[in-house]
Amino acid sequence: MMTQEEMLDLLAGMLKCHGPVGDEREIDAFLLREFAATGARTWQDGMSNIYAHLPGDGPRVMVVVHKDELGLIVSNVLEDGSLKAQDLGMSQPWKYGEGPVDVIADDGSIVPAVLSFGSTHTRSGPVGEFRQGTRSPNWNDVTLFTGLDRETVLQRGVHIGSRGVVSHERKALTHLPGNHVGGFGLDDRACMVSLIDALRQIAMEATGLELYFVASTAEESGYLGATRAGQVLRPEIVVALDISPLSPDTPTVFDSRPVIWYTESDGSYSSKADCDTLLRLGNELGCGAQPIVFTSLASDAGGMQRIGLADRTLAFGPAILNSHGFEIVKVEAIANVTRLLVAYLRQL
Repeated sequence: MMTQEEMLDLLAGMLKCHGPVGDEREIDAFLLREFAATGARTWQDGMSNIYAHLPGDGPRVMVVVHKDELGLIVSNVLEDGSLKAQDLGMSQPWKYGEGPVDVIADDGSIVPAVLSFGSTHTRSGPVGEFRQGTRSPNWNDVTLFTGLDRETVLQRGVHIGSRGVVSHERKALTHLPGNHVGGFGLDDRACMVSLIDALRQIAMEATGLELYFVASTAEESGYLGATRAGQVLRPEIVVALDISPLSPDTPTVFDSRPVIWYTESDGSYSSKADCDTLLRLGNELGCGAQPIVFTSLASDAGGMQRIGLADRTLAFGPAILNSHGFEIVKVEAIANVTRLLVAYLRQL
């Protein structure tokens, strides 16, 4: 198992890699290296899902963590070179706030921009409405200032359809008291640490399982990558690791216990027997676990269950403060998710 230092180094490296839905080149290169380094057979499909395969004669199991992150998509290039944008994966501009964003050009280079709402020294227009509390900001209220003219922006390879995300300089891992860490994109890079750590451990032993570790694309757009992976792999069991944010809708506690998803939104649910097993294993490991019924949260596993792509599905992950913005997690929670995943796979 990784040391805490190794775990945080891996997480910091992944957070710095851009991966907005549909342009995940930076995180793809990072994960392909990490997967291949375990000795597992590694490949990437045409949709950009990344796979690591450990062969066996037992049940066909797919462990999935999504590699895409929320961001924005350019919807117009204005005459002054500024950009208009819309959300990717239900991102909210007020979660990012004014500040630097990176717009990814066709060649992978970065065109820097600043997410801007405009002056608060007004009582009219959208900002006046925000000040009066009549509505919250949306993407139509946002301009991305580039400092370039329109022709230069287009020549640099930025146009309608280009992706953007919080800038590299804002994506450093932040260390907080109480052994907490925070950053943009812990969804789902915190769980990717657990997947890679488990892959490293399981690759060194014979479980007998036909085991696939998958970094899926486009989860934030409706589980598109996991759905495709399920169609190809036809797994019997799907385990999704995903963040478990605190919400007024649930009694989730912000501690180091893995959160077990008994249900998800849209009517999907994890296998009760498997959830019960996770609770038991958590207690046996000494880290515990907390069962939750989610009504406004969904995972790749639930998305696959809804269209019948596996016999058994389950999801769990670390408790997270905030979501779809700057998220915070207890370091021990990441390690405990890893321990629980490995224990679950070993008992299959």
